[in-house]
Amino acid sequence: MFKSVRFPARYVAAGAASMMAIALAWLIYAWPVTVQYFPTYAVTYSKGLGQSFELEVVNETGYPVHFCASMYGWLPNGSFAEIGKGCGVGRIGLDPKALRQYAEAWRGHKGVEPGVIVLLTYLNGTEPGGRPALARTAKSFTIQPDRVAVGENVKATVKVKAKPPKEDGKPSGQASTKFGPLLQTWPPSHITENCIWDYQTGLSYCFEWRLDTVYYSAQDTKVPTVGARIKSATDAYYINSIKIFYEIDATWSYFSAGAAITYGSSSSASTSYSADVYSIVLRNTSLKNSTESIGIGGFMPQGKPGVYVVGFYGDVALVRYKEYFVSYPAGNAGPTGYVADVYLVRPSAARMQRNVIALFEDVDPTPTDNSGYSQIFNMLSSYWSANYKWGDWYVIVDSFETLSIGIPLPQYLNGVNPKLTAATGFDVSLQGGTNIFTEATLYAVLKDSYANTFDIIGWDYYTSAQFEFNGKYYNIPSVFVDLYVWPQNAR
Repeated sequence: MFKSVRFPARYVAAGAASMMAIALAWLIYAWPVTVQYFPTYAVTYSKGLGQSFELEVVNETGYPVHFCASMYGWLPNGSFAEIGKGCGVGRIGLDPKALRQYAEAWRGHKGVEPGVIVLLTYLNGTEPGGRPALARTAKSFTIQPDRVAVGENVKATVKVKAKPPKEDGKPSGQASTKFGPLLQTWPPSHITENCIWDYQTGLSYCFEWRLDTVYYSAQDTKVPTVGARIKSATDAYYINSIKIFYEIDATWSYFSAGAAITYGSSSSASTSYSADVYSIVLRNTSLKNSTESIGIGGFMPQGKPGVYVVGFYGDVALVRYKEYFVSYPAGNAGPTGYVADVYLVRPSAARMQRNVIALFEDVDPTPTDNSGYSQIFNMLSSYWSANYKWGDWYVIVDSFETLSIGIPLPQYLNGVNPKLTAATGFDVSLQGGTNIFTEATLYAVLKDSYANTFDIIGWDYYTSAQFEFNGKYYNIPSVFVDLYVWPQNAR
């Protein structure tokens, strides 16, 4: 027979309070915080023992996707760092060390969330013959450096357009007899969890994107965002003024990249484009930069032809990745034929340390040669499409109704798709009603004495490539305009 033991009420109360305090402390310590700026990705942070890093890939309905991913980060010094790579179904766990080092490199830049480029090869339904269909895309997510650097857990979720494979009733990983014939095709077309395991050879096979070439890299350079070209001295004589307005509201603003994924090198090869690649997000700043507020962007041609531009000081990089099919543990690798060209742009990292986005104006007095800003216009007129606007005495081109502003390549580079563009300042709404705001306007006016006898025409260039953003496709225009003057009776 056991005797009951009664504890004083104060001890019971103290014990209960202690247990509750421990429970509350645990909840506060481990409660996850999700940061989601855009519909295409979300990042969840939580505290716990040690640090974990997880990448989740789902389709638009939340269905887990079979995928292989390679992740890279653009460091403040302009170089690229590998963040992690792996294959899985729905999600993979990764070593957080590289991500933490990447975050450490950005900790001195207050209000900055650097992007992580995610190159994906994933299962996208089933082909008519029953074979799994593969797709490739470029995505990204951004991180908060202070959270990552102090050891918080990170779970990044990205969405892709993907169809679930048709179920054949067999458990995952049991159809190993199919792998032999698949490996004889090029490129192979199957993804399963933990890459592809071939029981016949005892090897594991993966898809990997590897950094191949840095075609162009420049830091703290002038990045033109709006420009007008007058090629003829006669046209320049009739035009009274050009006003170029550009504004970045950096209270919440982000800069994204253009990515073109191509199979093969021929011009007729199919290409997919993505605008869901964010190079950097600026948050919680009070910056508002506009050409009008600092008194730049007004030009008087006075009969002089030229290229007139405004823009910001930024870092620019154009890089190519190649996809490889790799066998483990031997490490033998071969290219699949897919390449990804990614054009990245961001405000100057050096100036961001001073909490500044610096704007500039410039003039290139030789509009028909192939150097300086005229090189950009030569490339646009040769490879991009154009809209034209006809005005009796003035013409306006603006970005008010566009998804974003396209920034053309700084120079034409052999072997790189000239249709590729970067986009900055998507004008979309964020959660909580916060808006990203970027505005660009070009306004050109004839001299009063010629307003009744001449018209002014603007050729506004845009990339004919359609970029995917949030499941929809857009032609991303630029505000780069060739200006001409014609007699009114020539219309």
